[in-house]
Amino acid sequence: MADLLPLTPHVAALSIMNATRSNIYVVRDDEGGVTLVDPGPVGTGPFILALDRRGEVRLRRVVLTHAHPAHAGALARVVRGTGVPAFVAAEDAPYLDGRADPLLPRGRRGQLIAALGKVIELCPPVYKLEALAPGQTVGALTPIAVPGHTPGHMCLLHREDKVLLSGDAVLHDGEKLHLSPDEMSEDPARARAALGALRGLDIDHLLPGHGPPLIGGAGPKLERFLAEVA
Repeated sequence: MADLLPLTPHVAALSIMNATRSNIYVVRDDEGGVTLVDPGPVGTGPFILALDRRGEVRLRRVVLTHAHPAHAGALARVVRGTGVPAFVAAEDAPYLDGRADPLLPRGRRGQLIAALGKVIELCPPVYKLEALAPGQTVGALTPIAVPGHTPGHMCLLHREDKVLLSGDAVLHDGEKLHLSPDEMSEDPARARAALGALRGLDIDHLLPGHGPPLIGGAGPKLERFLAEVA
């Protein structure tokens, strides 16, 4: 079961139950096409394809903030089922196109996920990925490089709606913003330092990869957070 939950005029959350509690977003352009952001873990693909077949979303592309299986596991199924292009930073592409093993968190959580990977394919390979480059708009989204959580992590800015899709670079727990735990990031120090790229953005809303969206007042809250951590 999948539901579209409107958040701003062009952006909605795609509500699909998934084991990693990953957020999935759709961004509509003015012609009615849709950019799917972070399709989620293996298992969400059939629900997304059903929406596309019914015409509730008309996928034009998939954009990834980063290559962790919690956000990219369903990518192969969605791309095969629709034929749309998929965009990811070049630094993260090897973990999705079969050149490298899936990128997993460090520590015990990563060990548990790796054990699961012996039973199911966490991130089936996707070929012919398109490069997602900082500042080069894809659809209505402008990528901002915030590496560290993964080598090529990107945040995505929707200027018209004043939305920042922050992936796992900045999370929200319903009350405050926070960083991903260090063990979840490839390079925690780099992830923290890279947040400076988010200073001064004209945003009202922050949509994280995990946790509830922050609708309204996100700009000042993000600036205060960055002053504390970056």
